[in-house]
Amino acid sequence: MLDRTKAPDKKTTGKITIPQAQQIRLANGARLIVVNAGTQDVAKIEIIFDAGTRYQTQSLSARGAVSLLSEGTKTRTSQQIAEQFDFYGSFPEHSFDRDFASLTLYSTNKFLEQSLGVLGDMIYNPIYPEHELDIFKKKGKQALIVELEKVVTVARQNFFSTLFSNKHPYGAYATPADFDLLQRSFIADFHDNYHTSSNCLIILSGKISDKEIKVVEDILGKVPFGKRPENNNQILPPTLQTQQKVFSYKNDALQSAIRVGKQMIKRNHIDFPKFMVLNTILGGYFGSRLMRNIREEKGYTYGISSTILPFKETSVFVIGTEVGANFTKDTLSEIYKEIDLLCTQEVPDAELDLVKSHLIGEVLRTFDGPFAIADSIASLYEYNDLDFSYFERTIDTIRSVSSTELLDVANKYLSQKDFIESVAGKLETT
Repeated sequence: MLDRTKAPDKKTTGKITIPQAQQIRLANGARLIVVNAGTQDVAKIEIIFDAGTRYQTQSLSARGAVSLLSEGTKTRTSQQIAEQFDFYGSFPEHSFDRDFASLTLYSTNKFLEQSLGVLGDMIYNPIYPEHELDIFKKKGKQALIVELEKVVTVARQNFFSTLFSNKHPYGAYATPADFDLLQRSFIADFHDNYHTSSNCLIILSGKISDKEIKVVEDILGKVPFGKRPENNNQILPPTLQTQQKVFSYKNDALQSAIRVGKQMIKRNHIDFPKFMVLNTILGGYFGSRLMRNIREEKGYTYGISSTILPFKETSVFVIGTEVGANFTKDTLSEIYKEIDLLCTQEVPDAELDLVKSHLIGEVLRTFDGPFAIADSIASLYEYNDLDFSYFERTIDTIRSVSSTELLDVANKYLSQKDFIESVAGKLETT
């Protein structure tokens, strides 16, 4: 009978083999990555453009350019596009962030050609109808007005605007008034300049044969689309970082939202895997020090975490939580106490071993299935063109890093002299 009073024996993983991918340069200049690792006759196609908000000269043009692609082409209405995807059992989606915009299509292999034909039409021939743009502007403006009433949103925006400045592409945010100023020409020009064959990476994953590769090549790889981007190698202006504290008072708030953090090293930096371990110890999983202290022991919050957000030009380390207004000051104090402990005391071996096992498991889960593998490989190309050995090197570093090394890393990167602190809500002093 299983004895549940005893912890299971710890097992270690052996040599880890990271799946490789086929790389193809298409005739129109686009890059194609093929991940053949599926067992079912389904495929995922992700088209990633260097077309995030950092490249726009008019606010909301990057968002509008990718969000409205499905709203009509020269040969299809928005309704026809939706009906055809439904008919073929396909599912499209889109996303955007500061650095990238992407279109993703999930399809059966049987109807891949037909489904991708619709998606290709959206890329080659969008018309961005004025009536659809009007709906986009009205809905977007109202949603943003509602969102800006939330302390979480205010704290996050203030954090990034202070970290980079609100004039920096990474620190700028759209306002409700920006929706009124948005014009169809802004969106169409952005699409023409940045949704281009020379500025995209196509990742095909699933149960893939030469047949599926040829479909992608025929539809998306022969004829160039878009103009050559004018500044897709844009160098962002540097930002100077010193300790700053920003508070946005909201009298009717029941909670305060807290964001504390700083700019961090890029993913390709030799210390990045070590800092991943440090971050996990601090607030990167449910058993972290911040969770034990501020949730379990103090009861200030339902959840608190720290994370590393990767960008193309940098990364951001940030601690985030929401607490009752009367716990705001104490929570901030405990956050800094935990950071200080990492800078002054070595992590006990038992805690370090546990975190290592957890983190290696998290890395391995990113290769659980063909679509997850594709996402992991995409991140290599999105951030600093890392090679396939990156994941193996990361796991090796996690396994070998010592408590002494982590103490050095903490003192190197967690100095509070350049931390940004953003709080939004009701700050009570009693």
